[in-house]
This record gives sequence, structure tokens and C-alpha cells, in this order.
Amino acid sequence: MSSQYKVCPLFWADLGSDRHLINMWALEELLNDGWKIVRVDAMSPTELPDNAVSATNVYILEKQSEDAK
Repeated sequence: MSSQYKVCPLFWADLGSDRHLINMWALEELLNDGWKIVRVDAMSPTELPDNAVSATNVYILEKQSEDAK
């Protein structure tokens, strides 16, 4: 078996007069596809895009796969 890894940031952003949670649907799809959260880190707002309004949670995901050897 081998592992694959993906990174998925999740953050609040100002879009017009509303705030939206960015990447929520992407994270949900990955979790539904068998990916597991193995680590969560946070990035401060000073390291983020201009429209980010709070710290970003960065999810590290892992999925086990069978090698076809």
C-alpha cells in the first residue's frame, strides 16, 4: 500500500457584502471520496490573500491506495 496526500485550505472571505466559507465543498468532496484528515494547521491572516478575513485552516489529507505491482 502507498499513501497519497492533498492539502485543502479552508477560510472565510469577503465576497461583496457577504462572507463565504471558501473550499468547504472541496473538503467535503474529498472526505466523501475516502480521504482522511491527518493534520490541521492554521495560517495567520497576514500570510493570506487580500480577501481572507480570518486565519485559514489548512487540512492535510491522506488516502491509502493499493499499488498495482
